[in-house]
Formats: sequence, structure tokens, C-alpha cells
Amino acid sequence: MTEEEFLSILQSYSIEQLDQFQTQLGKKIEEIKWERARQKSAVKVPPRTSNDISKMAEEMGLDISSLMREISKR
Repeated sequence: MTEEEFLSILQSYSIEQLDQFQTQLGKKIEEIKWERARQKSAVKVPPRTSNDISKMAEEMGLDISSLMREISKR
């Protein structure tokens, strides 16, 4: 779609419709910003040490390679 086609489409809407569109677009932008900020501030799980992985495998009754296959399935 060219800029001219886009402007032609916009010109077919009333001021009220364009205002409503702008309001909805602003809300959507704020939702996206909020979600990105939430994801950035989410608690990050620290990397596991080899002892932790061995312990996890042991608790699940798996060897380390089986545990890694199980994790990759998820």
C-alpha cells in the first residue's frame, strides 16, 4: 500500500472515527509498553550449577542426559 492509498483511506473516515482510532491505538501502545516493562522486570532465574542439575536429575530419577532431553521437550 502506498502512502497515497493510505491517505485516501484515512480521508474516507470522519473526524470522530479517526479520533476513536487514535485513542485505541494509544491504548494498544501503552499495553505493549507495559507488557515489555513487566517482562524486563520479571524475576530472572539464575543459571544452574552442575550440582543443581545433578540434584534435579537425581530427584526425578533420571541421569543428566535424560534430564536434558526431558527439559528440551518442554
